[in-house]
Amino acid sequence: MTDVEKMQDQAAVSKQHLKEAAEWYAALADETLAADIKQQWQRWISASSAHGEAWARIESVAKRFDQLRDDGTGTRAPASETLHSLQERRVTRRRTLKTMLVLAGIGSATWLSLSESPYLQMADYVSAKGEIKELALSDGSKAWLNTSSHMDVHYTTEQRLIHLLSGDIFIHTAADSNRPLIVETSHGRLRALGTRFSVAEEGDHTVLAVFEGRVEVDIGQGLNRIIDTGEQISFSKETWGVLRGADPARQAWVNHVLLANDIPLVDLLSQLERYRFGYIYVEPEVAQMRVMGSFPLDEPDVALEMLAASLDISIDKPIPWWVHIRSKNK
Repeated sequence: MTDVEKMQDQAAVSKQHLKEAAEWYAALADETLAADIKQQWQRWISASSAHGEAWARIESVAKRFDQLRDDGTGTRAPASETLHSLQERRVTRRRTLKTMLVLAGIGSATWLSLSESPYLQMADYVSAKGEIKELALSDGSKAWLNTSSHMDVHYTTEQRLIHLLSGDIFIHTAADSNRPLIVETSHGRLRALGTRFSVAEEGDHTVLAVFEGRVEVDIGQGLNRIIDTGEQISFSKETWGVLRGADPARQAWVNHVLLANDIPLVDLLSQLERYRFGYIYVEPEVAQMRVMGSFPLDEPDVALEMLAASLDISIDKPIPWWVHIRSKNK
């Protein structure tokens, strides 16, 4: 098992425990709660070694926040006060969360982008978490990198080759009859035929959505097909997914908009989570609520507030990087 796989496995079994530990941390910092809260917390810690491990991670994150505040005398306030003072001093949320997570070194799949392999970081073009980067390529084509994406570009006299290493790209190709524009992913090769299209690496498959022109897709072994304007398809190295209409959301992110067209809340939050540091936990009883609307990708916390205003949900933040979404009636 690779280091990344170990981290992903660790994250899968500890998210619930981390959620509980974060809530305990918030409870212990609240002086208005019952006096026996510390005894209840100690019983929770003693109940499982996994609880102790989760608490150690949360405590580590909080302690490292102490390093972000110094009053000039060499002393630092408790972590809970530090979190509050950071907000008062208007340190940006993105910068605060990034510093917190880098210092903590938490091994969660949600935050793997903080420890990306050197190979990815050496890509020709890289976008940070939460960043949407617009690029002007040397042939006149335009490309947009979605959040946490990586691509290489290799132009020769015979072809224009773009290698998508991870994440999503949107491309508006420039005409060049002598050099076809090829996009490679780990699942196949796409040949642009005068187009605007998006390509996304999504785990064990790639998703192509064509918004203008056509794209020829070759997954090897003589398996190739042409995808026309308004069509979308997923594919792996061996199989094709179902051909469907192009999802407008796969183009909307270029304009920094998260578009929801009657999708489950949990799916929208999964997308929104890609643009902010931290973890969003949604309770099962509200996970399948249907959502419609447009939400700002540049301000994911504003998007969360918009959701709270339009749906029967409550959004709690026990600590800044942990968001807990539940029913208002619970």
